[in-house]
Amino acid sequence: MKQVNYDLLIIGGGFAGSTAAWHLANKGLKILLIDSKPWSRIGDKPCGDAVSKEHFDNLGMPYPEGEQLEQKIEGIKLYSPDMSTEWTVKGEGFEINAPAYTQRLLKEAQDRGVEVMDLTTAMKPIFQDGYVKGAVIFDRRKEEQIEVNAKIVIEATGYSRSFRSKLPQELPVAEDMDEKDSDIAYREVAYTRSDIEEPTYLKIFINQTTSPGGYWWYFPKGKDKVNIGLGIQGGMGYPSIYTFYEKYWKDYGADVDRSRMIVKGGALVPTRRPLDTLVWNGVIVIGDSGYTANPVHGGGKGSAMISGFCAARAVLNAFEKGDFSANSLWETNICYNDRYGAKQASLELFRRFLQKLSDDDINYGMRKKVIREEDLLEASTTGDLQLSVADKAIRVIAGIGRPSLLYKLKNVAQYMKDVKALYKNYPTSPEGLGQWRSNVRQLISEFDKVVSK
Repeated sequence: MKQVNYDLLIIGGGFAGSTAAWHLANKGLKILLIDSKPWSRIGDKPCGDAVSKEHFDNLGMPYPEGEQLEQKIEGIKLYSPDMSTEWTVKGEGFEINAPAYTQRLLKEAQDRGVEVMDLTTAMKPIFQDGYVKGAVIFDRRKEEQIEVNAKIVIEATGYSRSFRSKLPQELPVAEDMDEKDSDIAYREVAYTRSDIEEPTYLKIFINQTTSPGGYWWYFPKGKDKVNIGLGIQGGMGYPSIYTFYEKYWKDYGADVDRSRMIVKGGALVPTRRPLDTLVWNGVIVIGDSGYTANPVHGGGKGSAMISGFCAARAVLNAFEKGDFSANSLWETNICYNDRYGAKQASLELFRRFLQKLSDDDINYGMRKKVIREEDLLEASTTGDLQLSVADKAIRVIAGIGRPSLLYKLKNVAQYMKDVKALYKNYPTSPEGLGQWRSNVRQLISEFDKVVSK
């Protein structure tokens, strides 16, 4: 078998992997990035394709432009199940052509020295003396196996987790996931029969009947093109996602001309807190494989970029020290949890709360403003659900018709604060991981009991 040596092997060229490669290019490292798709499809994943502008600004990433940018976004409109209440949450963002943007990042990384191989799969890890030391890959173009030796492997294989799932199961980064902490999503991109009325606003429709445990979306990709789809909670025994789509799509996209469909497809999305640790000896896990998607709306491109950025910082630090242990790579966890992971853990609790509400509860809560637009904006931005003293009196009056809803909301706010504090005090080394993980699980267990009453 052919053997080659690299400093770094990146498996997966989606938003997470391409971001890591882009930040590490031209830093004096010999880097190989592989992706199982052909070059023209790298970065192609069924999702809503919306990314907040702040992620590009915070990470120093280039804005999408030209064919990469399909629509500038000014905010989101959120609708109650009975459609009687509409909330508007302002916020700049982009509706993007994901393959075009990730391929741009990869081309720029390639121009600065990163080697990219498409149609190439990681078959199995090289694991020796407690360290990941590379992978056996298969180049489908040449139909040959290659043993790639690397000091560090960045695992960015998406929800399939196709590389880390083959690691010894006792490793923390091999952690599996409860199916109920995922969404099954399906979307179609098609032209509309007429111009879209408000193309700069994304639309989200909450309805436990038409999308149990999830929501429908209508995301414009220009004046007469739209990404429309839905997600439902996994592990619940619901009918197939396509059954829901066929039955209800006209309720949310009556203007869609499915005879002029551009693309369609489904995907699985993690909707929980991140992996307890994104690193171990010789390996860093990022993107959907590291469970970095937003637990409430399932969007994962911005947080994938953050995880790739944090991984790149840790890689440079590890090579500077010549140490590729979990302890040396631990900075990935600190960076990610500080920038996004703490908020993400908090939003997992908010997601669990929302999924237990009935359509009647949601209609009432939105109409009476027991839950308000400001709450949603604050929670989505910071992971906090703040209920001020003055505010509580107003909510008590609003919540008279649903006292249990107000009671649960107050408890949810406190537990969100507590779990966020745990993540903000993430252990500074692998030695503290066990006790910290136990504390997180205990808090989530207590939370589940409270919201189930």
